[in-house]
Formats: sequence, C-alpha cells, structure tokens
Amino acid sequence: MARDPRLAQLGAFLHARRDEAPPPADAEPRRRQVPGLRRAEVAARAFVSDEYYTRIEQGRVLPSADVIRRVAAALGLDDDQTRYTLDLISDADTPPENPEPSDPLRRLVDRMGEVPAVLVGPATSVLAWNAAAARLLTDFAAVPPHLRRYVQMLFNDPVLQSRFVDLEAMRRTVIGIVRASTLAGPPTGDWIDELLRTNPDFGTLWERNDVVRPHTSLRVRLRTPEGTEETLDQLVLQVVDDPHQRLIAFVPAT
Repeated sequence: MARDPRLAQLGAFLHARRDEAPPPADAEPRRRQVPGLRRAEVAARAFVSDEYYTRIEQGRVLPSADVIRRVAAALGLDDDQTRYTLDLISDADTPPENPEPSDPLRRLVDRMGEVPAVLVGPATSVLAWNAAAARLLTDFAAVPPHLRRYVQMLFNDPVLQSRFVDLEAMRRTVIGIVRASTLAGPPTGDWIDELLRTNPDFGTLWERNDVVRPHTSLRVRLRTPEGTEETLDQLVLQVVDDPHQRLIAFVPAT
C-alpha cells in the first residue's frame, strides 16, 4: 500500500530537523556516526519507543498530536515548525492550480495608490499587482505567466533579486512558505523540477526541507530603483473566502 504523502513529508521533515539538532552535551564527537541526534535519542526525549519513532520518520504511522508535540520539543522545533508538523497530521485542502482573484480584490490592489501591493496565490503565484509594486519590485507584466511566481522570480528575475538587500534570507523565507503551505504531500510541479535542474542555489535551499509560516508582518530592507536602501514592513493579509490567496503590501517602516 502506498504511503500517505503527508506522512512521508512529515517523516522527511523530522529527519532533516533531527540532522540539524545539536547532539547531547556529553556526546563524544569521534564516536558519533550521524550528524545531529540519533533516532533513539529523539525517541527517549519524546517518551516513545525507538521502533515507533522510526516508523514516524518512515511515514508508516499516523502519530497523535500529543506525540508530535513531544517530538517537536525533543527536536527543539520553533512555533512555525511545530504548527507545520501538526498541520501535516490533520486534514488539509489541496489549493486550486490557478485561482482567479475576485474583481473587488483586483480593484483594491489597483487603488492602493502609492502603497506597493501584490496579490499572491498557491505556491506564491502572482495574481495581481499595482503600478507602485511594479515600480518598486519589477515589471510583473513582462514576466510570462508560467514564470510569474514570487519564489521563481527570486531566482530568475535579476531586477527583483537586486531589490532585496538580504536576498538569501528572502529566498529562504519564501521557499519555507511554499513548503509550509503545501500539506497534501511534498510540493511538486514543473517549475520546481526546472529550478532544481537549472539553479544550484535553489536546490541547496530546497533540500533543507525547512518551513516558514506566513506572518502578518515582516521587516525587510529593499533597494529602491534609484539605488537607495529603505526599510519597509511587508504586511500580509489573508483573503477570508480563499485562504490560499494573500495580499502583500509594503509600508515604509518609518
């Protein structure tokens, strides 16, 4: 019987976090054959058997929320990572492939004036933007629709890349959001396969298997088209009728 892709993703995620976890303080480095923690060490901290924890990492058992919380504590997961693991063992809707924003949403984005605004959908697909966002970030209209994902453009669009003072941090954040927002199994798509084939930087970050949940605000440093640096608050508002769509607005921090 095929494994549930959500449980397979849970196992892969926990394995990646286990490899990153610091070993016990009394461990002898020369005797350790694995990075991070051993499965038995995680199992002991989470008060489950070695065999049971192994089956969790193999995606062969559906653990309870209580077990997941104890495993998360054993691995030192942060709030976003813990929420992601809990989401993976709950029912999740698969987002539509190409959602259409409502007409009122499009008009709202257009009429936000000098506040740069972008409406994104599943996998950070860019659904709508206003003139201020095109001036601040990049000319979205010039990007073919099949390449018009925020995460893709952070690797393929030189203009958008040049806007972020800490491009690496923004790439990690957006990749983490893509992973955290895809709960029906590991994210898939031709665009992922293409980036993995053509962009080693994407592959390195993608294989970290990390997650970031979208938050209401994120402070970012951007370079304006004139070449000056500016600190802005990136505000994220979720659409009530379609939680897979989010409105992103950039507001000067001062």
